[in-house]
Amino acid sequence: MSWGSHRRNTIITVFSIIALLIIGTYLFNVLYVPPNCFDGKQNAAEAGVDCGGSCELMCKHQVIEPIVHWRRLFEVAPGVYNVLAYIENPNPTAGVDEVAYKFGIYDDQNVLLQERTGSVKLPPKSIVPVIENTLAAGKLNAARVGFDFTSDLVWKRRESEVPVIVVQDEELIDEDSNPRIQAILQNTDIVSVNNVRLVVILYDRNDDAIASSSTLVDRVPANGRVPVFFTWPNQFSTSIARFEIIPIYERSPR
Repeated sequence: MSWGSHRRNTIITVFSIIALLIIGTYLFNVLYVPPNCFDGKQNAAEAGVDCGGSCELMCKHQVIEPIVHWRRLFEVAPGVYNVLAYIENPNPTAGVDEVAYKFGIYDDQNVLLQERTGSVKLPPKSIVPVIENTLAAGKLNAARVGFDFTSDLVWKRRESEVPVIVVQDEELIDEDSNPRIQAILQNTDIVSVNNVRLVVILYDRNDDAIASSSTLVDRVPANGRVPVFFTWPNQFSTSIARFEIIPIYERSPR
């Protein structure tokens, strides 16, 4: 091979290599997808497939399942019941934005009389009373209530929030005739809070829940106070040792 042919082949080879590098770099930049939380792989600093690490989604082994401490039914009229499940999310940095649930009331033969479905949010480090009112059993008597989550619990990284709705000046009056609970809602935030749902639970001396109720407050103004009331038509069958009022609300986005 002559010197000229050798030189020409060398130049062609160099330009071919440069062209391949340029094309390869372009294709890499176009086609390469960096590790992320939605690629179906455990990569980067993830603790599982698309969960843990920097991902919003938490892995199941990183969280404690919610605790259903108890479930009760309360007869509010002949054949009509309120039902309540007392749930705790013990995780300080993980919450569930929405999970479906189902209540069922049953007679003493375990026959389903009525069921009610809904959905609930489980914020971090919180007690969540799930309540459904006025389930009718007809002429039959309900003997027990069942409660189950009916969709997957999708845990996401969430931070606990300092409560801004505070319940003050709670008082139970007329316990021996027409019981009534009154209280004041104090909003400690500089913006109003809308749609505050309040759940009240009453306990006897054995700390068993014997009654419950709920109400909705449309708006608690910024740094404002709103009175709330719960009433029952008849006195309770046993003395009330204590009660708790739990507010449930979403803070307005900043």
